Amino acid sequence: MTRPLKIACAVLVLLMSTGIAMGYNFEFTTVSDVVKRVKKTFSEVETYQANFVIVSDKLGKKVHQRGTIKFKAPEKLLVDFSSPYGQKIISNGSRMWIYIPSMNVVADQDLNSDSASLFSSGTRSGLTRLFSKYHYKFDSSDQPETNKDGEKFYTLFLKQRETRSGYRTIKLWINEKYFISRAEGETSSGKKVTIDFSNIKTGVNLPNGIFKFDIPSKARVIKNPMLSEE
Repeated sequence: MTRPLKIACAVLVLLMSTGIAMGYNFEFTTVSDVVKRVKKTFSEVETYQANFVIVSDKLGKKVHQRGTIKFKAPEKLLVDFSSPYGQKIISNGSRMWIYIPSMNVVADQDLNSDSASLFSSGTRSGLTRLFSKYHYKFDSSDQPETNKDGEKFYTLFLKQRETRSGYRTIKLWINEKYFISRAEGETSSGKKVTIDFSNIKTGVNLPNGIFKFDIPSKARVIKNPMLSEE
């Protein structure tokens, strides 16, 4: 598995933890209540889009990526990279395509297969799966925390229930509107991936056509790869 494809797959794992909410004040004090609110508020969102920045760091070597993410309930997803330019992750709910133009490669994944369960494009189901596979707690006793800009966030620390490939630990920042604006994941090999979301919009018009992908005629296609961010 090449580095660009591994990084693209790592994006998906973190995207599954993305939650968008409709606007609440901090009301709850237990971590279970916060998780329930994130799940509930995101389940009510039909469409959203946001900008993202990803930093992958392994052994001091950093890779930066950025772009936009668009989601339409229940299963449609478009991750459009501006850096590296032209790279895309697209799903219509039943299939997912990862296009890397610099390598002229397309990963064509059947989302109905067992091997694709981790990479389901539905962020609602992905969010539920995330919290079911990890133990979670507040990252500190003082919640919500206040950052240097005066913004308040609930910070959650997640640890794998069972040792397996993927992210050993994840830290989430959840703001007062109960969406996840930042996530940091670390694998057992010490690779760290951070993703930040900004300019989040909900209720936007997202035509179904943007979630379709025509595989370039000369691209090399990899069918149903066993994807891992390791």
